[in-house]
Amino acid sequence: MKKHLSFSLRYFVFWIILFATYRLAFIVYQFENLESLKFNELVNIFIRGAWMDTSLAGYILLLTFLLLALFFWVYPRTLSKIISALTAMLLLVINTVAISDMELYRNWGFRIDATPLLYLKTPKEAMASVKTPLLILFIALLAVITFLTHLACLKWVAKGFEQAKPLKWWHSPIMLFIAATMIIPIRGGFGIAPMNPGKVYFSQNNFCNHAALNPVWNMMYSISKSSTMNKTYKVEIEKDIAQQRFTELMHTDSVIHVLNNPKPNIIIILLESFGGKLVEPLGGLPEVTPNLNKLCGEGLLFKKTFASGDRSDKGIIAVLAGFPAQPTQSVIKYPTKSRKLATISGVLHDHGYNNTFYYGGDPDFANIRLFLFQAKFQRLVTQDDFPRSYRNSKWGVHDEHVFNYLLNDLDTAKGPFFKMFFTLSSHEPFEIPTERKFKGNNELKQYLSSVYYTDSCLGDFISKARTKDWYKNTLIILIADHGHRQPGNHPNHEPLKYGIPMVWLGGALTQKPMVIDNTCSQIDLAATLLAQLNLPHDQFTLSKNILASKVTPFAYFAFNEGFGYVNQTDTIVYDLVGQKYLHEKGVNLEQTKTDAWTFFKAYQEVFSNL
Repeated sequence: MKKHLSFSLRYFVFWIILFATYRLAFIVYQFENLESLKFNELVNIFIRGAWMDTSLAGYILLLTFLLLALFFWVYPRTLSKIISALTAMLLLVINTVAISDMELYRNWGFRIDATPLLYLKTPKEAMASVKTPLLILFIALLAVITFLTHLACLKWVAKGFEQAKPLKWWHSPIMLFIAATMIIPIRGGFGIAPMNPGKVYFSQNNFCNHAALNPVWNMMYSISKSSTMNKTYKVEIEKDIAQQRFTELMHTDSVIHVLNNPKPNIIIILLESFGGKLVEPLGGLPEVTPNLNKLCGEGLLFKKTFASGDRSDKGIIAVLAGFPAQPTQSVIKYPTKSRKLATISGVLHDHGYNNTFYYGGDPDFANIRLFLFQAKFQRLVTQDDFPRSYRNSKWGVHDEHVFNYLLNDLDTAKGPFFKMFFTLSSHEPFEIPTERKFKGNNELKQYLSSVYYTDSCLGDFISKARTKDWYKNTLIILIADHGHRQPGNHPNHEPLKYGIPMVWLGGALTQKPMVIDNTCSQIDLAATLLAQLNLPHDQFTLSKNILASKVTPFAYFAFNEGFGYVNQTDTIVYDLVGQKYLHEKGVNLEQTKTDAWTFFKAYQEVFSNL
């Protein structure tokens, strides 16, 4: 058994060395990018990349230990031949992907993913774009490298394995146990977030982030997501009618300016799970958010705002990119699509803003880190920027510490700046570092207490901010990432679950207080804010300026396999699987259904073209 374990360890190291070698070859091949690399970035490319390499090697070792467990009775000489054949197949696939990726990146600007598979539908046309000498060189190079790497594996990894004794039957459970432990490297450790492309992102230089990716792992990940990513639903509206109506729905007139400065500092505070059912001015409970209740009467209150989805990853996309939530998984998990989204932070960066994102947790969760780098945030402040003693929550650092960190940063920030803070203490399991406001151990009481805690942190932050010099030229936007089923334990399709607060505050406002009664969505923040700044926002095709003199008020939201649509008078909710309406209420339902399907069709077209 000792020789079997020794072989497995060498086999693991063999793959790690191979992946690191390909990473070095990739960097050298993209020689035009070498000048932009700093030494510490080069080191980090290999350190972060090894994390993903270990994940892929974990998959290979999982298969290897399963073979050892299932064929414990086979003589190592025969078992060695089986593993040798498996290795040859793996090398052929891995070498093909890695070598192809080097040239494809030069032309595409992103690491290989599921995209090449799209061209298999038209192989003749795909091959027509490849020059014959290049194809011959590729095949020859692939054959030589596969032969040499396989030979190296036989000479070093398999050395001495054939002379080992067959395993005993009781060795099989041990091998199965070791195989099960491979879930640790496969997931990338013990953290909440499993391995994803964002885990290896670390630099503002996107080439560094791309170089850290393992091309085979990245392609596997992309393929695994492609089935749900490309899912389309039948639309109950004719194309011509939809096009005309969509133009009418999204048409806005002149901007109603509410800022006293065309280039103010901007702070967005994204409040975790702050449903409108908890905010008194929105018709919610009276004692849960006393500070936010007060702030609603001191700035611009958008009284009928809806979240676009029901998860944080969808909320971040909706707020920053003005892009609706999906009835399947969030677009943030599909780097091939999310990287093409325009973002508020991207536009601001291109017009001279310094961007920083604050989050007390792990930004690798749900691919958030990757998206933030793509969205041109120059700096991320995460749980790693705080002492370990502060990380006393399942999700990371409690909101009070991050609010204080943000406040200190703002005192030295050079404008114009864009800061975005995503709170976390009001996320399940609702852990807070203070005594609970609402007594009881049930979910509702714990949720209400956690929101009350974050609200107190928010109130303290705003109170201190008003004493600072930078406040008079700053716009602060408070908005939730999504609502919550509590209070009321509403089902996922219930419109009440999607109501959220949105309040604009700060010295940069000219008009306050004011209540905007138009129905709107998170996704409308992009066009609305950028219009106020006189910055381009045409690329946010699904976002509308709700501070226009003429606008059609409505909000779209999505849940798993369904969507809802709300305007000033009507509400409809549709089940895309059952193909039936779950909720119909209003005075002009036929027109509302037409509008809902119009927007849903437009969303599907934009999504499929990303």
